[in-house]
Amino acid sequence: MKSGEFYTVTSLNRHIKEILDGEVSLRLVKLKGEVSNLKKYPSGHFYFTLKDENSVISAVMFYNDAIRIGFNMKDGDEVLAYGSVSVYPQRGSYQIYVSEIELFGQGALLVELEKLKQKLKAEGLFDENRKRPIAAYPESIGIISASGSAAIEDMIKNIHRRYPIARIYFFPSLVQGSAAPKDLLRAFELAKSYDLSTLIIGRGGGASEDLNAFNDEALVRALATSRAPIISAIGHEIDFTLVDYVADRRVSTPTGAAELATPDKREIYETLNENLERMSLALQNKVHTLKERLNLLAKRAFFIDPKSIYENKVRDVREYRVRLVNAMQNSYLIASHEVRSSKQRLEALSPFGVLKRGYSIMTDESGKVIDSVNKVETGQNVLTNVKDGIIMSRVTAKESKKNG
Repeated sequence: MKSGEFYTVTSLNRHIKEILDGEVSLRLVKLKGEVSNLKKYPSGHFYFTLKDENSVISAVMFYNDAIRIGFNMKDGDEVLAYGSVSVYPQRGSYQIYVSEIELFGQGALLVELEKLKQKLKAEGLFDENRKRPIAAYPESIGIISASGSAAIEDMIKNIHRRYPIARIYFFPSLVQGSAAPKDLLRAFELAKSYDLSTLIIGRGGGASEDLNAFNDEALVRALATSRAPIISAIGHEIDFTLVDYVADRRVSTPTGAAELATPDKREIYETLNENLERMSLALQNKVHTLKERLNLLAKRAFFIDPKSIYENKVRDVREYRVRLVNAMQNSYLIASHEVRSSKQRLEALSPFGVLKRGYSIMTDESGKVIDSVNKVETGQNVLTNVKDGIIMSRVTAKESKKNG
């Protein structure tokens, strides 16, 4: 610039704009930052700033570009913005003119997860009409969870406490990390080879980002083919995973899964007693009805033709009625005795009866009964079922009895 010449503010801003607009590297910039101070104007234009730990830059996105945003942009979103850098001459400030923007990191994962959820939902995998009831009295329960976790210990303990006659099959698997989806799928394919009444899949608590394994598309599609009803127990009250949606029932804790999968033995006893009472009442009502009918028949026989009925005939009718009443009472007593005997035999055969008589039942952690010293190893954890609970212990030594 020659001596004596000068810029006006407008001319300087325009000159700077020309320089920036002429810089090829600034015509298409890919910029990562966090959205802040977002303002959405009635015109449809978006004005905001993008920032990182040390700096901020102004940004604008005009209506024609803003209408193509595929998510609800808000303050705090980490994004990738595509656009050009230039100067707004009236203010003398440079800014990025954004033409496209997308979520970055966890936000992008959430967008993709929502798309997958809607896709599987449209295919009917989450429909309520495909949900199946959980078995009321399961013979066998499968559990997919992490080996040695608090979740698996909690489920096994509560299943044994509530319904110790159920067989438990444990299929250990990773439940978080990049390898977890394939490992969960492997464990499920193994579980499919067993005849299970119910299958529980889950884990304990943890951060939301640790749940990604339970959003795997291949895993969800596989679980939809399960022959056994599935209970998901991922361990979160608020965060739902795709496994939660495809499962037949969903609970938020491992304890809740054990309770949903089993009846309470106390409730079984109450049901048996109620059924016995109903059977006894039904027999009493039947006897009473037959007595009434017999009395009516006897009266009719007595009054058919008084002139033609001799005293011996009257006596025969009365004796017949007495014999029939006695026969019905004997039938009732025999039936009542058979019901009581059946109940006693059931209680004698029941594992609960064995426990009440002072015995105990020892199982390994998977629920298999230990009936020989050769089926347990030193250092192994074992569960001892007694009449009022479960004793968890570790084998420190073992000794075989000599024959004879």
